[in-house]
Amino acid sequence: MTFQDVQHTLRQMGDAARGLAAIGAALRLRREAPDIHPEVARRLHDVVAAVVPGGLGDLDQAQVSASLASVTLALQEARDLLECPERPPVWQVRDPAMLQAQGQASRVVVRRLAALAADRPALAAALTGRFLDVGTGVGGIALEAAAQWPSLRVVGLDIWEPALELARANVAASPFRSRIDLRLQDVTQFDDPAGYALTWLPAPFLSQDAARTALDRLTVALQPKGYLVVGLYAPPPDPVGAALAALRLARSGGHLWSCAAMEAELRSRKFTAIETSAGQPVTLMMGRRA
Repeated sequence: MTFQDVQHTLRQMGDAARGLAAIGAALRLRREAPDIHPEVARRLHDVVAAVVPGGLGDLDQAQVSASLASVTLALQEARDLLECPERPPVWQVRDPAMLQAQGQASRVVVRRLAALAADRPALAAALTGRFLDVGTGVGGIALEAAAQWPSLRVVGLDIWEPALELARANVAASPFRSRIDLRLQDVTQFDDPAGYALTWLPAPFLSQDAARTALDRLTVALQPKGYLVVGLYAPPPDPVGAALAALRLARSGGHLWSCAAMEAELRSRKFTAIETSAGQPVTLMMGRRA
């Protein structure tokens, strides 16, 4: 590739980055309504209309905040990569709005489980017992699960105190606080006896070694014929998106598992009835303890 080709690519990518920033600015204006120069406002509107045909639509305030958090996270991750490519791999999100947005997005996992359970009686039965939510974050999955299944009791684990602090407040403000137990605990040290009907593991957030140790611990924690559900990140189909996803996970201390590799891990632990429910950006794989 010639220098001119490189420059052309950089200009295109720079425009994409500035377009994302423009969407974030428009969302911030919608949420906070600060004064802005009329000419800048008009030009900003033109950019958003060009990037998102039809504009941003009729988003409510919660959707505006969640979308703004996603834009902010992407831009902050990009800046961190540019300025600190040498830093050790670690997940370090502290912004409350970003953490809450990620928690809201995670609720879709429970809705997908509910859809799967509709024609899987054994899975439906597991959703009436005890549920171990690994990497509970701000408690999005725990709260959604408690809302979906009135008899379910949830234990949520996390090692990230900024997220867990928000989870405690979210659970305390909910009608489900008597059925959700939050713990500051590393899943690789988890040693509860077998008593869980279902366990959830967001594998991409853990290193490869930590995920294997977690699988061992969760297998022991499950009742016979209990379900282990693993979340796998499904990278975009295009090469650039896939490469960026792998880089992002590596820098956060996680690992990009393939479905085949995770299925082999479950089979090595004698799980049966293994099946995969593909989705974007999360694929679910589940199996039953022998």
